[in-house]
Amino acid sequence: MICFSEAGNVGRVWDVLVVGAGVAGAMAAHGAARRGFSVLLIDKAAFPRGKACGCCLNQAAVNLLEEAQFKIRDLGATPIDRFYLACGGTTAKIPIPSGLAISREVLDMALINHAQKAGAIFMPRTTAQATAGFSTHREVSIVLDGNATSLRAKIVLVADGLGGRLLRDDDGLEIAANSRVGIAGTLDYPANDYAPGIIYMACGKRGYAGLVTVENQSLHIAAALDVHAARDAAGAGNAVAEIICDSGLPVPEGLTTCRWHGAPALTRHRSTLFEKRLFVLGDSAGYVEPFSGEGMAWALAGAKRILPLVEQAVRAWRDELGPQWQKQFRELVGSRQRICRAVTMSLRNRAITRLAVEALKISPALAGPLVRQINRPMATA
Repeated sequence: MICFSEAGNVGRVWDVLVVGAGVAGAMAAHGAARRGFSVLLIDKAAFPRGKACGCCLNQAAVNLLEEAQFKIRDLGATPIDRFYLACGGTTAKIPIPSGLAISREVLDMALINHAQKAGAIFMPRTTAQATAGFSTHREVSIVLDGNATSLRAKIVLVADGLGGRLLRDDDGLEIAANSRVGIAGTLDYPANDYAPGIIYMACGKRGYAGLVTVENQSLHIAAALDVHAARDAAGAGNAVAEIICDSGLPVPEGLTTCRWHGAPALTRHRSTLFEKRLFVLGDSAGYVEPFSGEGMAWALAGAKRILPLVEQAVRAWRDELGPQWQKQFRELVGSRQRICRAVTMSLRNRAITRLAVEALKISPALAGPLVRQINRPMATA
């Protein structure tokens, strides 16, 4: 790991600085390093760290990882091939293409190691505070353990997630007025009522919660809640327990005392995904409620799709590269996000949700077109 003084030493200009070491940032750093560029990857967190995420990789995401020679199956990820949708005491059982469930503590740390093996340098516990663009480079202020310095890079990739602060909140960011918030936690032991290989989705009056077994037989729970649900229920665990109980699924023992990770408002749109010598990708570029479990596939696809533009930009920046990235990103995830948004909006109507679950219980094949759409390969070339 590079020392603090080396990162911003006078005269050094990194080819690529990646802010945010989640799925999108780590994979973009890996791809840029494999192309022979000097890459510095920074993140405000100490790793491994938990994160509010569903922890499910659909078939499209698994394929993208394997194309990057990332050995996801060697990490103990749990295979999943079924989706149980529960509402009001009725459960529909839907087959899905093979995916994997793995905690973000394990996945993100392995992705960072993957980037480092390709030649990227990683600096955790490093906060990026401000950025300014120049004709030959971009300058970013960072702070590590109270020490401040400036970094210079030909290209900056912003992948600092929903709660990122490198770009100002008023800089083209719009948060949906009715957006739900995300929380997630893990029970470090098997739950007898929840079998491995299945995503259990509990739909309640004030949100929905997904439960899935990850590596080491731990039960991971992630939920999207109405903004005041946790407050009104006197805690995140109680709010999730209410949703699960309302759906008719059993409430796992220890749920209300679980340690929870939170995420800010989930549904958001960023109108501009670039500045001079800067591209925005991953959740920082916009997100919708993740009922379909596509979030990590979107992040991985974006990290791969941006690499040809990064290569061009490092060698010679042209102002048209920014609009090109924005167009490509919208084409990559736009239709998928619209589908996801339509599904999650339908789920807010209790009557529609119950009718859908009843119909799917009788004929699971009705979900086939949506399942195929979600798991289809992403156009990353």
